[in-house]
Amino acid sequence: MILTSLLASFRDLCLFRRGPEDIPYAPRLLIALLVVCAAMQIAFNLYTGVKPGVAAGIVIGSLADLGMVWVLLRGREKPERFVQTATALAAVYLVFELAQNLLTLRLPIEQWRQQLMATPRHLPELTGSQELMALAVVVLGIWQLCIWISCLRRSLDISIAGSVLMFLLLVFVYMIVAALAAGVLLGGA
Repeated sequence: MILTSLLASFRDLCLFRRGPEDIPYAPRLLIALLVVCAAMQIAFNLYTGVKPGVAAGIVIGSLADLGMVWVLLRGREKPERFVQTATALAAVYLVFELAQNLLTLRLPIEQWRQQLMATPRHLPELTGSQELMALAVVVLGIWQLCIWISCLRRSLDISIAGSVLMFLLLVFVYMIVAALAAGVLLGGA
């Protein structure tokens, strides 16, 4: 019964019917979601040929984003919302990244990369099903972005424009920290 209620909350969050405030305050659930998200992220990156140092840097960047969410909530004098907000963001990440990763694995990404390296002026040819899968990945990514912005708006009690700016700040923090961490872990190579 509790699991059904939790899954319904996550479903409604993804359909914009609920916000992070409707997610149960459950620190252990947050930790479990973060562990699963990190494991999935590392496994997918290693499977697709990403160097281990870069894969670890990506996870460190994601953790820096969580830290920045806490800083933003603290700055708005709403630190008590952190667990629910982070749980909502992690659940959204898990659902959407799982779907996107499964679709991406069905695309010949490495073949496309090699073709682009050999002939940069010629884009790879896509079959009809590859076009649909690539479009689905993009649509899922946009949907995920919209949910994250909605969660930030509701958690921080700010306008949509403000939440878009906060999302861009999170992207910036993620990129900087992930790049620095990957550089350190790769030994500056």
